[in-house]
Amino acid sequence: MKKKFLLYAIFFSSLSVFTSCQDDLELTSDSVITSDSFWKTEDDAKAGVNGMYVSFRIQTQQNYYLLGGARSAEITGGVQSPLTLANYYNNNLTPQNIDVEWGGLYTVIHQANLILKYVPQIQFSPSTVNEQKRYIAQAYSMRALCYFIMARSWGGVPIVTDPTENSNQSQYIIPRNTIEETFAFIKSDVDAAIANFPDAANNKTQLSAASAYALKADVNLWTAKQLNGGTTDLNTALTAINAIPGTPTLMPSFKDVFAFDKKANAEVLFAVRYSLGDLPSSLADNWNQFMFVGPSDFAPLTAAQAVAVFGTLGTGSGNAGISRVQPDITRFNFGADDTRKAATYQTLYNGTTPVVTGLVKYNGTVDGTIRRFVSDIIIYRWADILLMKAEIKNALGQDPSTEMNLVMQRADATASFTNSTKTANDDVILKERLKELAFEGKSWWDIVRFNRTDLVPSMAGKQVLFPISQNTINFNPKIEQNPL
Repeated sequence: MKKKFLLYAIFFSSLSVFTSCQDDLELTSDSVITSDSFWKTEDDAKAGVNGMYVSFRIQTQQNYYLLGGARSAEITGGVQSPLTLANYYNNNLTPQNIDVEWGGLYTVIHQANLILKYVPQIQFSPSTVNEQKRYIAQAYSMRALCYFIMARSWGGVPIVTDPTENSNQSQYIIPRNTIEETFAFIKSDVDAAIANFPDAANNKTQLSAASAYALKADVNLWTAKQLNGGTTDLNTALTAINAIPGTPTLMPSFKDVFAFDKKANAEVLFAVRYSLGDLPSSLADNWNQFMFVGPSDFAPLTAAQAVAVFGTLGTGSGNAGISRVQPDITRFNFGADDTRKAATYQTLYNGTTPVVTGLVKYNGTVDGTIRRFVSDIIIYRWADILLMKAEIKNALGQDPSTEMNLVMQRADATASFTNSTKTANDDVILKERLKELAFEGKSWWDIVRFNRTDLVPSMAGKQVLFPISQNTINFNPKIEQNPL
């Protein structure tokens, strides 16, 4: 079984390595082989689900942040050339230069569709039937999550519910669904996931009932504020948060949430697992390598001075991605006693002049003599949920003080939230989200949801939706471009 899983995981992961090189919705007929010779046993089902997570992890190597955070003004140019990353924080994206496409997410959706088609047909034993239900629930959850990522980025997208199992590509040359249809589909998938989870078990690195309820809250909060869902969707979101099972709680120390030796801690609901054993070099670790300090980034200071601030630098054979971008320290307003600042980024100074700022929130660990960026990428954690709940309660005219103080006082014991008007409360809630969830791939979507893209100077006169790559439209001429 181990050999079979390895081959299957390699097959899945090879489908979408760096999706900028991949044609969207061009999922070839390789999977017809698996329908004939695979999806027969419980081990096949487990391998298929694990393969789905492998492909989703590829999306968190870089694309998840490019879509969810890079346009929000929390990053700026680094010491080295930012390459195409500058198009994101400068909001100069066009169909020709955008290098994040939706094809990789459709690869994950394709795998979820395979699971939903074949796993119900596999005969599980009475002692493992709950695993069958869990796999089905996870596929619904993952499909909903991928569509949610795309809908917030591009608007309505083509809804595909059948796996690609033949060479007739024409059946997948389909137009975009409306944004309303897309979100209706997302909501139905989330509800199907919740209905299928057999229990509240959660290993934190796979989707669970807890993360499905978090996703339901997130989706309904979005539609409440962006699609006129109003009070109905707000109440649905609040009910979902209150239904989250288990006992998630804030870690006493903010820094510990992201500590390499405290993965899957009490605050995490769902995170994408990275580990030293995954890959042989640091080149394919997650996107945080783009925001750490490397061996040529600290001139005119010495390496010793840089190491004193950052620890082991982000060196490694060919690791040229270091300091392509850096946190923009002018965009945050951490208080003097806010512990989140030092746990989020550090700045190396030459006297009083900043030389380079490095992200330390997701700085991985040291493997021998090199730094590996293998921190787990957290998709949902309890502080995020509490701030979501505060946002919902405020929109419903309720007092969000309890949730706000839990988050604020974990970072700074002297902080205190004072309930005020809805508008004033929203300003504070958004500021707390930007500080608490900085560089977690949330900030752009938060700014859009709050209708505050005016906070991003480079957004003046720009469109909120991402442009669809010309590559995508060339492949599928039925796709209509977003307003430019």
